[in-house]
Amino acid sequence: MTSWSLLPLALALLCSSTHCSLDCDLTQGLQEDFSLLNQMSTFPLVSCLKDRTNFNFPKEALNGSQLQKENATVIVLEMVQQIFTLFSQNATPATWNQTQLMQLLFGLHRQLEQLERCLEQYVEWEESSLESENPRLALKSYFQGISQYLQGKEYSHCAWEIVRVEIRRVFLFMSKLARKLRA
Repeated sequence: MTSWSLLPLALALLCSSTHCSLDCDLTQGLQEDFSLLNQMSTFPLVSCLKDRTNFNFPKEALNGSQLQKENATVIVLEMVQQIFTLFSQNATPATWNQTQLMQLLFGLHRQLEQLERCLEQYVEWEESSLESENPRLALKSYFQGISQYLQGKEYSHCAWEIVRVEIRRVFLFMSKLARKLRA
């Protein structure tokens, strides 16, 4: 069998992975990104406890049991976009593992593309996204608070560590929401 005859099989195997899948299952990608986020820093968090703050995650506005599937997808898209923007800043700590940070950004970008493809499956997603406007505004306000916190702390290493822990909580919420989307 020549290598050209194996091409269709290779493409089929590649597209059966999460990279080409349109089944909108984000759980594996979110788990991979969560794992990278956990591994990026070896800094002892205990020395940053004085910098803790309550970012007031808007869980009431994001009650997953009341969200329609396409609206929940819009909300997850907003979260991933905000996290991507936050970690794309040049102010991230140099002590973080930069390879893992780049892998995280790549994974988030891949998630954004997949979410956009998922939304294209919903015929009326633009109309239904109006229903998710309040939760999206709550999310934007939440992430703006995180950005203001970082700026107020002059992007210190401890501030970034506190934010990294907070974003881990966001990933856990998104994973729970993604599992509900699969059901």
